[in-house]
Amino acid sequence: MGNASALAGLLLLFGAVSASPAGAQATVDGAYAKLSPGNAKVARALFEAQLTTAMPMTKTGGATTAAAPKALTIDQIAAMKQNGQSWGKVFQTMKSQGLLAEKNLGQVVSRYQQQQERSSSGAVTTAATRTTK
Repeated sequence: MGNASALAGLLLLFGAVSASPAGAQATVDGAYAKLSPGNAKVARALFEAQLTTAMPMTKTGGATTAAAPKALTIDQIAAMKQNGQSWGKVFQTMKSQGLLAEKNLGQVVSRYQQQQERSSSGAVTTAATRTTK
């Protein structure tokens, strides 16, 4: 239920955000700076959620380490949105490239929001203070 409410909140938050005009082509350079504050928040959440560490990969004859997929820049993520893709489609594209571990966009944005709230309150989460549900 938590994922559903996070997604519902996300949809409510961005429901009034207008899409790019049909046929408009955004350039990658400076695309992030052109986003509305709400869209910039989603782009930043996706950018920061990217997996950037090497992942172990088993190969016949022994274990090897696969290089992490090349992370997208924040301008590349913003340009995808400005080129007419929904945030859901941007998420799916990044997930299919192995850049994201979350199951849905709501989880990405929710985690980003929680990190922002913790950093603004000065709270530090440690393994000893973290609780699980």
